[in-house]
Amino acid sequence: MMMILNMRNRILLSVYAIYCMRKLKSPMIAESFVLAILATFLFYFVSVPSVLTNMQSSENSYRYFLSAISEADLMIKGVLVAAGITSLLFIRNIATFSGLKQRFT
Repeated sequence: MMMILNMRNRILLSVYAIYCMRKLKSPMIAESFVLAILATFLFYFVSVPSVLTNMQSSENSYRYFLSAISEADLMIKGVLVAAGITSLLFIRNIATFSGLKQRFT
């Protein structure tokens, strides 16, 4: 009896693993994961409280952001561009999937 339960658990575990792998292939999951990694990377290398404090003390926030981005390292610029593109794709997929969900209900 114990061997049957063990085999049943292994089969169910493999079915669950396949289910999870199919869910991970979804563009929403992949983009969420990439966006979380990029946000973590930015919060690690950029001091957000310092940015907010400096932005409040500056007179023109547009000029502040322009100078802050132009003086940032190339790595930070690349991560910002990648995060922006990923955010746009994520928003596009939210609109696409919500439209499909409304169509089928």
